[in-house]
Amino acid sequence: MPEENNKQAGLTKNWFQLSEQGAGTKRLILTKHIYNLFGEFPVRVIAFFVALGVFITAGERRRASGKFFRILNKKFVLLHSFIQFINYANSLVDKFISFLGKLDPARFKLLEPEVYHGAFFITTHVGNVEILRTLFQDNKLNHPKRVNVFLQENACKKFNRFLQSLELKLDIEAFPVERVSAGTSIMLSERLKNGEIVFMAGDRVSSENTGKVYKAEFLGHMVDFPAGALRFALMMDVPVYFIVCVKEGKFFQVYTERFVSENTRKNEILFDMQNAYVKFLEKYTLKYPHQFYNFYDIFAQK
Repeated sequence: MPEENNKQAGLTKNWFQLSEQGAGTKRLILTKHIYNLFGEFPVRVIAFFVALGVFITAGERRRASGKFFRILNKKFVLLHSFIQFINYANSLVDKFISFLGKLDPARFKLLEPEVYHGAFFITTHVGNVEILRTLFQDNKLNHPKRVNVFLQENACKKFNRFLQSLELKLDIEAFPVERVSAGTSIMLSERLKNGEIVFMAGDRVSSENTGKVYKAEFLGHMVDFPAGALRFALMMDVPVYFIVCVKEGKFFQVYTERFVSENTRKNEILFDMQNAYVKFLEKYTLKYPHQFYNFYDIFAQK
C-alpha cells in the first residue's frame, strides 16, 4: 500500500530514483562544434529549447518545482518553475563553457579568495559551484594544486563522458561519494595538508546511504539531509566552509561561510554544523530561488 500511495502522489521519489534526461555524448560533442564555429548564442538557444522540452515532458520534476515555489508563497508558480528550468539549462551551458576553458575568470567575484587552500568545502545545489574550476585554471589566482570533488556515482553520466571525450588535462580528481573508505580519508587528509581542497555536497542523500540522515527544518518543513558529508569534513581536521556560486547578471558571485563551533564534544560540534549548514542553505535558497536546482520533492513525507 505505501508504494501505491507513493505512485499516486507522484512526488515522493528521491533524486537518485529519477531517470536522467538530457543530451547524449554525441549531441554534446556536436554542441561543442557549434560553439567553436558560431559562439555562445546558438548554444544558449539550443539550451532554451531543451529546457522547454524537459519542462513539458518531465512532469515529476515540474511538480516538485511547483511545490517548492508554493512553499515560498509565489504567485504564477508555473512561470517561476519555467524560469528555474531555463536557469538550470543556462547553468549547464556555463559549466560546458567552463570545462572548455572559455569562461573569463574576470566574471567571478570572490569575497575571500584566500580561503581556497587546504580547506574542505560543503557545497549546495544552489547555483553552479562546478564552474569554479575556471578560477583554478587562472594563473593570476594563487589556486590550489588540485581540486578533489565527490560526485554521486550515477549522476550526470552523459555529461561526464563528454568531458572525458574532450581529452583535456583537468586538475580535478573525482571520487564516488558512495564509496568513501578509510584509505580515501587518509589520502585526502594528506592532500589537504599540502594545500589542496575538497568539495562535497551536503544537501543530497546518497542512494547508498538513505538511512544515514539527519532531519532539520528547512523552509518550514522537516527535511532529510545526509549526515556523512558533515561527518567526513570534521574528520579531516581542517577549516570547513559552506559555499555557493550564483549567477548575478553576467557575473558569478561566490559566497563562503566558515564553520566555527564553541563546543568541544564531537557530537555537539556535528549538531552545530548541521544547524549552520541548513541555515546557510536556506539563506541562499531564499535569496536565489530560481537557482535552487533540486528537481525532486525534498519536502515529501518520509
